[in-house]
Amino acid sequence: MTDINQVYNSHFLLWQEGNPDFPDGWATVGGDKATKWEWIGLPDGPRAIRIMHPSGPRAGIILENDVVVPAGEGQRWEFRVVLQAEPTEILCYIRIYLGAVSQYLFTVRPGSEPEEYIRVFSTPTGVTGIRVEIGILGEGVITIHEIQGRRLYPRRELRLDEKGQLYVRHIDSIGKIQAPVSVRLVSPIPIPVDVRTSTETNLRDLTPTRDGIKIYGSNGNSIESTLDGLIQVKMAGRKYVQSVESVTSSNVAVATIPKDVSEVSAYSYAVHNTGAEEVVVQLQISPDGAIWTADDLECVIFPGNLAVFTPNRFLRYVRLIYRSQSPNSLIVWFQGQG
Repeated sequence: MTDINQVYNSHFLLWQEGNPDFPDGWATVGGDKATKWEWIGLPDGPRAIRIMHPSGPRAGIILENDVVVPAGEGQRWEFRVVLQAEPTEILCYIRIYLGAVSQYLFTVRPGSEPEEYIRVFSTPTGVTGIRVEIGILGEGVITIHEIQGRRLYPRRELRLDEKGQLYVRHIDSIGKIQAPVSVRLVSPIPIPVDVRTSTETNLRDLTPTRDGIKIYGSNGNSIESTLDGLIQVKMAGRKYVQSVESVTSSNVAVATIPKDVSEVSAYSYAVHNTGAEEVVVQLQISPDGAIWTADDLECVIFPGNLAVFTPNRFLRYVRLIYRSQSPNSLIVWFQGQG
């Protein structure tokens, strides 16, 4: 585990250039005209951010794009957040953005005194950076004292390329991993055939139009060839599938139409909240389309927002379940390729 905190200005001690009333590297998110963000404490510390939110769906702070936490795929991270809230037990949230790939949403209920919350998560394929957003979901006051993030695994710092893949400068030595196999789909060299027989006979000259060998595939059809006797190979193209559902959520959890993903190699859901209410959405997977289990945590989608859901594990069938406090319209896309 690295003991170095990776979150920039995690204790809110540095001021933002051109805006001395707010800490550098952090921006406000959500809220309305009545919401107030205050940078409290002494200049030398300790300092904190207090959000007074009398109305509206959510209000918080988010790490800016230019100070994103560098990360790679297949890592384990620990985020530590210290919060307090008034009134006590009001619903607050910790949202971890894993680049454009996925996100985690954790809900907490802080008390009137500072409380520490620790969350551990893994980074999926394609991640190059992490951003964090902390805020309040109801009416009240939240005070954010510190936000820290540390990489638990791998222990040593690895250099990543621009795609988040492991960068290798050189290899000192390597053993035999796999014997190379040369494959030619079309060969101009005839296949020699040695025919041995004790019968004396006169063979006429063989011609392609009268003589030859037919090779059949597993589907019962013969394999085609050119006039020169070369096998014709057809390369299969990439398969793409898409479906769109316009649905309405309610206070009862409802599921989308299940999808059979056994023949696609990559797939995702996209959900656009076109209504005025918050919607809770969760991705589920199933081996038979009858027994379902959650593949990830529930995600809250705020009005006007678009969220992407990518499975962490594979089973043959996938679907989304969704609910809201009152009827709300959604558009759900399923897209896959293979």
